[in-house]
Amino acid sequence: MKTSGMFLGLLPWILFSVIASQLGASAVGYAALAAFLGSSVLAVWGARTDGAKMIDVAGTLTFGALAVVGFTAGHDAQQLIVSYGRGGATLLLALLMLVSAFTVPFTEQYARAAIDRRYWHSPVFRAVNRRISLLWAGIVFATACCHLLEGALDRGNLLLNWVAPVVLVMVGLKQSRTLTSGRLSDESPRETTATGSGEHR
Repeated sequence: MKTSGMFLGLLPWILFSVIASQLGASAVGYAALAAFLGSSVLAVWGARTDGAKMIDVAGTLTFGALAVVGFTAGHDAQQLIVSYGRGGATLLLALLMLVSAFTVPFTEQYARAAIDRRYWHSPVFRAVNRRISLLWAGIVFATACCHLLEGALDRGNLLLNWVAPVVLVMVGLKQSRTLTSGRLSDESPRETTATGSGEHR
């Protein structure tokens, strides 16, 4: 799977966390607006190239709603967004990833860029991406729990908001590579060989 595209889609979510945590309640509307614009640009760009990605669309809707609340609500509501906004948004993303695993795995949108079109509808391709999507749904859910716990405790920002999520992402990257190389790489040579044999006859 081409992970660079997925992490590009996650940049607006990270941007929201950085701005909101560093500048506080008074800037939460601007943090959400910046993330909304970033996700919107990525969604439009994706729609014009190889299709809009679920993460980008989810970011556009989520941060659009948070921006409205951030600019119109009072200080108490803004502080709640600072404390629980990133955790709630991340939890929503995990839920969408989980749902996609049982419909069309969201990782397929990125994996298709790195594999020949003839394998897109392969049962193996779908099965591998379902497992990878479930993996990332679990990782993002665990990250959301870290964010929400930090918001409830109002301490442990470095550990819960940054160190733990980075470790989880590194584990996810390693497991994604293992899942991808273990199945897709086995299928492609077999089909390629079969196709090549047919062409020589």
